[in-house]
Amino acid sequence: MPVVENHQSDWKRAWLRRIAAPAALLVIGVLFHWKLVLTNQYTWLESPDMSRLVLPWFQFEASEWHHGRFPLWDPNSWTGQPLIGQAQPGAAYPLNWLLFWMPLNNRGWLRQDVLHWYYVLIHFLAALTCYALARELGRSRGASIIAGCIFSLGGYVAYTDWPQMLNGAVWAPLIFLYLFRVARGERVLASSLLSGFFLGVAWLVGHHQLPLFMSIAAAGTWVVVVASSQKPVARMARLGLIAFAITGLTSTFQTLPTAEYGRLAVRWVGADQPQRLGETVAYELHKPYSLKPVSLLGIVIPGIEHNAYDWYIGGVAFTLGLLGLILAWQDARVRWLAAISLGGILFALGPNSVFHGVLYAVVPLVDKARVPAAGSLMFTLGLAPLAAFGIDLLHLPESGALSRKAGWILSGVAAVLVFASLFFYAARVTPAISDNRMVITAFAALLLAALLAAWRSGGISVRAGTVGALALVLLELGNVTDYWLPSSTDRAQNPYLYKLASHYDLARYIKAQDEFARFAYNEEEIGYNIGDWYGIEAYNAYVASVPASLWAHEAFSSRVEDILGVRYYLGKKAERPDQRDVFQGQSGVHIFENPKAFPRVWAVHGSRRVAGETQARERLADPGFDARNNVFLIGENPPRLGSCQGDDISMPHHEPNYVRIDAQMQCRGMVILTDTWFPGWIATVDGKRAKIERAYGVVRGVVVEPGSHIIEMRYRPVSVYLGAAVSLLAAGIVIAGVRRK
Repeated sequence: MPVVENHQSDWKRAWLRRIAAPAALLVIGVLFHWKLVLTNQYTWLESPDMSRLVLPWFQFEASEWHHGRFPLWDPNSWTGQPLIGQAQPGAAYPLNWLLFWMPLNNRGWLRQDVLHWYYVLIHFLAALTCYALARELGRSRGASIIAGCIFSLGGYVAYTDWPQMLNGAVWAPLIFLYLFRVARGERVLASSLLSGFFLGVAWLVGHHQLPLFMSIAAAGTWVVVVASSQKPVARMARLGLIAFAITGLTSTFQTLPTAEYGRLAVRWVGADQPQRLGETVAYELHKPYSLKPVSLLGIVIPGIEHNAYDWYIGGVAFTLGLLGLILAWQDARVRWLAAISLGGILFALGPNSVFHGVLYAVVPLVDKARVPAAGSLMFTLGLAPLAAFGIDLLHLPESGALSRKAGWILSGVAAVLVFASLFFYAARVTPAISDNRMVITAFAALLLAALLAAWRSGGISVRAGTVGALALVLLELGNVTDYWLPSSTDRAQNPYLYKLASHYDLARYIKAQDEFARFAYNEEEIGYNIGDWYGIEAYNAYVASVPASLWAHEAFSSRVEDILGVRYYLGKKAERPDQRDVFQGQSGVHIFENPKAFPRVWAVHGSRRVAGETQARERLADPGFDARNNVFLIGENPPRLGSCQGDDISMPHHEPNYVRIDAQMQCRGMVILTDTWFPGWIATVDGKRAKIERAYGVVRGVVVEPGSHIIEMRYRPVSVYLGAAVSLLAAGIVIAGVRRK
């Protein structure tokens, strides 16, 4: 009888081989970040920006998801502003939605263990994408695993805690993976689409800084690929244009709302006053956020200065990268990687590099990216695959001479580092380069020299040498990465996070008033965005931008705060003499009531026109102007209103994306809601569309006829819906292009 072959075991083996490397990267990532996920003694969340800004943003978004609403509008800062348009909360990034869906703790807050796993999985994704890039370059699985570890556990990805930055960085390897496929002629249309698509995904993350730097690097690489291709230049140039067109379409879900908000907001950039979108950010403001020349030593030596950690990858990884560059120099892709890496260094140096200045002067938006040091991402992106080349080529006979020289150099460097460490220790001085962790660097250099000798002599196998190199890379990176994590048992090292749970009673009191009360607070005494964290309507907030219409007025004056319905002030002392102490929290912070605060909604029957923002500012600040009974519009003829009294206005529902107002009007008037006027809000009166007037140049007003009416306002931003549709269209185009034979 004929024998039927069973290929099931072959299929299983192939499947296991395919998942073995990703599984290994996951295990390495979990074990490497043992402080975060295998104990409860440390956290990556203990920093000013994380506690003040990022966690409250994430908390608000998670709360909205758990209430069955997509987070579009944030009512808890500066009388309300669009969330996605602020371009930092990550609301448009689909992978963040998985975090927001995760179960909350018994107080309704994001769980710390979930956030720790979120952090680890971001780094795992970075390792996986760089592993894929190395495999695309023809590297072995073992060498590619090392490349993934260098990219995710060292350099920019390892030493940046902002999720807005990290989530963008992880897609960088895939952008260049598919760009390199275009260069070698593999399914050039599909590869172009995918390269552009993943660059667009990086823009979806929110913050513009890293995607901008990655776009510049990708554009430069496209120029080289087009110029060096054997195919017609016009055809290759079209592929590049297609890639960037897909980038633009994919990113629209984020970039279109950002463009809309940017035109209507002011942004703090480090200058004395916030700036509008059209204003150029001064070059001097880039200097504090650039890597200093001495930071070049920080690539391999820990403890140079804090900014140096933006690109520390250790002596082992750096040596392997240099060896890979030399041994595989004939490969054009290796030269491109070296150029990307060098470009990252030259850009990160900021004012110490003329090349950064040129880009600042000629490339749009570079002036808005004030942290040149973030360019160090490109350095690690280029070096990690080069290290994989080094691993794969060092066992070859022709690498023997170079390996021997490298061993001697490593031994000499180790001796210098040990001597320097002993000298500093004995002298008890703290020079610019002084950290006893240098001894680990020296130790790793000696071990790498020994490994190269063993490899050269044939004393160990290729697999054993690869495992040994991986161990040395992890040893060095573990000496710096996560080294800074504070112990949760030491309050002195944790001055920020504990405050998030310190004002629960204040929030409970404000919520109990059942009137959607707005409040201001002392930022030094509370120190974080309490509004977003507890879901209560704060007036002020620690954010990068604020609606320009609000900032045009004297936003911090008592009069403007009263008109905008700021009923309470949170602080240990009253902000002004007429405030009444109504509650004291367990933290020592009091709630003071402002007796002159306007209600959140009311009706006016007098209207007038003002010429511009300057006159509007003067009119609203004028104590003689009766804002309780009169309204003005900027540059528009005001509607005719009736003259009467006795209106009854209430607001039974006030959600982030929806407001309902019940109005019993004695005559024709304008109902005022002290929430920010902004495009995308639509109003209906008894179910019929009504115009939302820009009352006082900053808040919303709706004209209502006599009688009993229901006014509803819904946030339906065209920029968000259109952006989402275009991004989905881009995904469909990419899928169709990839499936095309």
